[in-house]
Amino acid sequence: MENKSGKYLKYAIGEIVLVVIGILIALQINNWNEWRKDRVKEHFILKDLAKNIQINIQTFQDDIDKLQLWNRSSDIIIRALENKQEFSDTLKQHFHLARVTKQDLFLSNIGYQAYKNQGLDIILNKPLSEEIIKLYEVTISSALSTNSLVNGDYPELDNHIVQNFDLMILKGKEGELTPKDYKSLFNDQFYMSWIKAYMQGRIGLIETDKKLIKECERVLDLVNKELNLKTS
Repeated sequence: MENKSGKYLKYAIGEIVLVVIGILIALQINNWNEWRKDRVKEHFILKDLAKNIQINIQTFQDDIDKLQLWNRSSDIIIRALENKQEFSDTLKQHFHLARVTKQDLFLSNIGYQAYKNQGLDIILNKPLSEEIIKLYEVTISSALSTNSLVNGDYPELDNHIVQNFDLMILKGKEGELTPKDYKSLFNDQFYMSWIKAYMQGRIGLIETDKKLIKECERVLDLVNKELNLKTS
């Protein structure tokens, strides 16, 4: 009887051990499957982030192009008035562009929002994750916040322009400003000082855009390297 009891006990313990091992194997397989799903999600998150950063780089470059265009018009107007040049119709569009302040930038952050919604731990490369967060939460955010203080609308200048210019909006083209008394602008220091101030402000905005492009390109390179490692 003692021998039989011992055999039954060993058998029961063996059954328990087998059940425990089976549970551990099942948990391990489930964990591996979840890990594999997370790596697929990580891959798509990285691809979306790379796409968003590329779009933002182009947005900053387009902004630079427009700011430079407006500054060329400002320079033409400043030289024309300082040199007391004869008025010509080509100056009308430059008068209009010279007083443009800046444009609001609409950046792409769908990939970054998806990254936050998915969980910041989805990217295993923690240094890369920190660089991405810093780019969106600190670098771009602080730069755009500072930009909001540059070349803001100035009601007194707007009123001055309304009083001294006739505005014409051309369909499919830039608008035109025609001075009511062109020669009076030769001695209009208020107008000239603000055109020069806006010009300097745009130079600062261009420098900010260039720095943001450089930083975006650096982080984009890190993201692409990580993607290449995932697919190699």
